[in-house]
Amino acid sequence: MTVDRNNRSHKPKGTPDGGRYEPKNTGGGADDVAAPGMDAATRPTVPGFDETKRRMDEWYGRLSDLEKSGDARDARRIRDWSAAFDRWQKSHRGEAGAFAARRGDFISSDREAAAFMLARRDLQRERDPEFGELDRRVDREIRRLEREPKPSKEHVDAIDAFERHRRRHPDEIRAYEEKRGKEISSTREAAAYMLARAGLLNESVERGNMLALADEKEWDALGERITETDGVRRYSRALADRYGLDPERERILMEDTDAHLGEEDDPGQAAREMDRRYRLAARLLGDID
Repeated sequence: MTVDRNNRSHKPKGTPDGGRYEPKNTGGGADDVAAPGMDAATRPTVPGFDETKRRMDEWYGRLSDLEKSGDARDARRIRDWSAAFDRWQKSHRGEAGAFAARRGDFISSDREAAAFMLARRDLQRERDPEFGELDRRVDREIRRLEREPKPSKEHVDAIDAFERHRRRHPDEIRAYEEKRGKEISSTREAAAYMLARAGLLNESVERGNMLALADEKEWDALGERITETDGVRRYSRALADRYGLDPERERILMEDTDAHLGEEDDPGQAAREMDRRYRLAARLLGDID
């Protein structure tokens, strides 16, 4: 039997009865599964292992706290992500096995399995900002839909839209599920995906409209747009995309923008200055001529 961080014996997750704890006096049988070798010299090199393990440990602690809260929805999320690990490892045995060998221990409980998948998802979000933005929105939509006393018309329509979209664009859905590490397996998740996707498309159109106003030097009209709710962030994202600035550089410029807007009485002039600063930053970085 394997032993987890709490010194409890159990069969490894992914084996029959995996993750079930065994009494302390249970003797090892011939069918016990040996833990990966603990000799550091023999462990394989796994790209990104340290960061994945760090995030996994963080998620393990957070999930432990959620379990103690007694919230049924939190318990269900942990089970869902643990089940996602069981499905994921069947097609990623090499990656899962290498991680376990490098770690020196099996992923051996529902909480550990969920923590691993959430850590992996977080890293995918960072590596692919476009996926990250969509996936965060999906999570927000799931939480919002959970609070509905009963499915709204918007909710039901989004479910129908997802079924049509999946038939027409199966590769898009599979690519999203692969990066997330978890299938869209409920009607609520299906609705959340479509609502999040629609929100991104609407923002993309809005950002395009903002850039068109900037191109026409309609600064007053653009100033009115950025004073709307979340308008500055949308304009910032549009400028960052236009000038090839990565999320970290955009964040730094946004901090400067927030300070500048607090001193600027004319929103149109503020919009013009944002364009100038973002373009200048890109030129200094060599991203544009």
